[in-house]
Amino acid sequence: MNYKVVYFTRTGNSKRVAEKIAAALSLETAEIKDNMNWKGILGFIRGGYYASKDKSVEIQLTRNVDDADELIVVSPIWAGKLVPAVRAFLKNRSLEKIHLVVTSGGSILNDRSGYKSVSDIVKSKSNEEAVIGDLLKIL
Repeated sequence: MNYKVVYFTRTGNSKRVAEKIAAALSLETAEIKDNMNWKGILGFIRGGYYASKDKSVEIQLTRNVDDADELIVVSPIWAGKLVPAVRAFLKNRSLEKIHLVVTSGGSILNDRSGYKSVSDIVKSKSNEEAVIGDLLKIL
């Protein structure tokens, strides 16, 4: 199976998780970038608003992932939803080929339907290593 690891990050947490998964599978990562400034408290508030209202953003990828059989997508959740850049990335993709890994401080993703798998890394549960280990077992 040909996997690619794709991530979006605001604070670096999702990047760290994506790099751990990629290293365990001997893969490179691709970052999803958007046209927004999410830095600081205003960026945090704006991010929650954009996520909760399903607002769209323009995205770019640092590497092509179209040749992958399945994708491992690592993303934070904002206001209980996927971040706008990841929603844009997934918009025209088959969710049944997506292993979604969400990172958060204390909550889980509300809409989990259609994905091949969904894994929740919750900082307050200190479950990062266990969740990554469980994901690697199913790949």
